[in-house]
Amino acid sequence: LKDIHNEELTSKVGLIGSVMDYPAVNIALNREKQGLYWTSRPGPYDIWAIKFAYENGRSEEETKNLLNESTKHQLSFGNDADDMRYPGKAMDPRINVVDLTSDAIAYSIERLKLTQQIGANLIKNLKDDGSSYHKHRVSYRILLSMQKTQANTISRYIGGVYVDRAFIGQEGGTRPFTPTPIEKQKEAMRALDKYVFSPDAFTFPNEIYNYLQIQRRGFDFFRTPEDPKIHESVLYCQKSVLNHLLHKNTLQRIVDSELYGNAYKLADFMTDLNNSIFKSDIYGNVNSFRQNLQIEYTKMLIQIITDTQSNNLIHAVKSNALYNLKRINKLASNSNGDLGTKAHKTHLSLLIKNALEEVK
Repeated sequence: LKDIHNEELTSKVGLIGSVMDYPAVNIALNREKQGLYWTSRPGPYDIWAIKFAYENGRSEEETKNLLNESTKHQLSFGNDADDMRYPGKAMDPRINVVDLTSDAIAYSIERLKLTQQIGANLIKNLKDDGSSYHKHRVSYRILLSMQKTQANTISRYIGGVYVDRAFIGQEGGTRPFTPTPIEKQKEAMRALDKYVFSPDAFTFPNEIYNYLQIQRRGFDFFRTPEDPKIHESVLYCQKSVLNHLLHKNTLQRIVDSELYGNAYKLADFMTDLNNSIFKSDIYGNVNSFRQNLQIEYTKMLIQIITDTQSNNLIHAVKSNALYNLKRINKLASNSNGDLGTKAHKTHLSLLIKNALEEVK
């Protein structure tokens, strides 16, 4: 992370291991320290692969020694079969798209801060007399998409397992499967708590929303109303993260990996997730973004305990979902908050009551 904008270094070795990676555009949070936006040369992996493919006159022993270099850090490899761009797919969080550096969580946090910084000045920076407000709409959507992408990158470290494909006895090789250290998983959970689930996550200054206008082309705005659908867009980003965290593959892997080194146990993770989504505001006013999030999360837990298609979930997962639903019901039983919040809590309680009746 400390070297990603060191142009003296990156101009020699590149920003990434291979030009076949799918990296983020490397934009600095502090523009005075901006380095290369894109890698400008083949990476270490590319040079190694080219040497393997085209070097003439190499002996069998030299070929073996060349292949044995695969455990070097700069030659790390993962392909589309291993990447984690989709919820529940694969398990090594280091194999991903639109990330950068060997500390992807910290880099993603910088990117999230960058979107907030840009969003705060969006109206001022897009002031262009004689133009429509379409740029405001497009720019807002780009920022929201960046936030979603970086939040997804962070989420993959929870329940992640590092994969090493070195052969038995190969120098530099480690165990094939090593659960992501608990410190990294906790760091990821704290980041999600702040930038994805908190009451002010994904929000921009309210005045921005007055300007998110499409430049009209045609008559029907793609058969939908013209309004910018702010809550729907934010919930879509939050659900993208929850779809991975509560995916059956992720939850089952968390439990399974406890047997071979995962110290971030399922009960601890789900308690942290529950607290992140409810604890900060359930005893006061719950804003409309959080109401959306809390209802959606509760429905996901309900689906885990009631959906007959989820019978392949191990019982520990269902037990923890049931436990946290009862916790939510207890949290929502207080009568604090404004009228909208009271209506929201009534909705939560009814959802849980009906679900519990169904599983009796």
